[in-house]
Amino acid sequence: MKKIISVITACTVLFTANFIYADDKEQQKIDEKLTENRQEQTTLEGKIKELDSKIAGIEKNINNTNDKITKLDSEIETTKSEIENLENKIKKNEKDLGKRLKAINNNYSIGYMKVILSSTSVSDFFNNVYIVREVVEQDKEILKELDKNKLEIEKKESDLNNKKQEQEDLKLVLEQDNNIVQGDKSELEALKRELETEENGLEEELERLAAESAAKQAAENGMNSGDDLSGVIISSGSWPVPGYSRVSSPYGYRLHPVLNVQKMHTGVDIPAPTGTPVMAVDSGTITYSGVQGSYGNTIMIQHDDGKVSLYAHNSVLVASVGQRVEKGQVVSKIGSTGRSTGPHLHFEIRINGKHTNPLPYIK
Repeated sequence: MKKIISVITACTVLFTANFIYADDKEQQKIDEKLTENRQEQTTLEGKIKELDSKIAGIEKNINNTNDKITKLDSEIETTKSEIENLENKIKKNEKDLGKRLKAINNNYSIGYMKVILSSTSVSDFFNNVYIVREVVEQDKEILKELDKNKLEIEKKESDLNNKKQEQEDLKLVLEQDNNIVQGDKSELEALKRELETEENGLEEELERLAAESAAKQAAENGMNSGDDLSGVIISSGSWPVPGYSRVSSPYGYRLHPVLNVQKMHTGVDIPAPTGTPVMAVDSGTITYSGVQGSYGNTIMIQHDDGKVSLYAHNSVLVASVGQRVEKGQVVSKIGSTGRSTGPHLHFEIRINGKHTNPLPYIK
């Protein structure tokens, strides 16, 4: 009979050990996937940041190009006005000159007699003729000068139009580049969203494994009810680190202290010296006690009202999976394990598996 019991016990131990090993191996694989996932997210965030910088540069160039086009438009309008004024002046001078030439050509004899009659002497006559000819020649020179000025201004307008076209072509190229970069950014953001979805799935899988492990551990504890796993109750309040009330990093989006990227902070950070006791904020059952990826040494408690509290980065885990703990009971000690920059408690509250701002539940 003793031999049979010994065989059964040995088989039970062997089966349990294999099962626990299988769970640990599966958890390790998920942790590795989570690590790879978060590294890929960090890489993508860096690339998205680079693209944002490129987009900012392109948009700045587009704005500068628009300013140049606006300035050229103003110069072109001014040049058009100058050309129009010159054209009006040329028309007036041509009209005046035409009248004079017509008067001289059609009534030359009359004009000649008038010049003679109005002249007081021969020298006065020639002087009058000379003056008339000079007036006509001067009008012709004025017309030539006006034509020359008009051609110069028209050339200036043509040059301005060419420059404007160059700026518009440059703007078109910049806008095409911007569309390409925006498209690349959208693709990276879509990839990042996929990774975030995968990350959430992996975390949920870890929680599922922890829950299954907790149920098995609870069953084992039921068969060994004589083992007392309860800790010391140090407070009747709901603050997880009595004596240390400062929150160094609140719940919400923040610049991650290690990754240096904007990332959702799913809990609050409460700094305290290494070894400082951490207590359960409410009564419940330990569903996880072990290493959980970037959280390091982690405790999770399923409370009687349905919420779950999480305590991360611990140096020591006092409570065990399946253990019943009371409000104010020590469950772990402050540390800096996992992805951490110094000793503190990362504390979370989850409702229906989703993280929420924990402060309303502990103040």
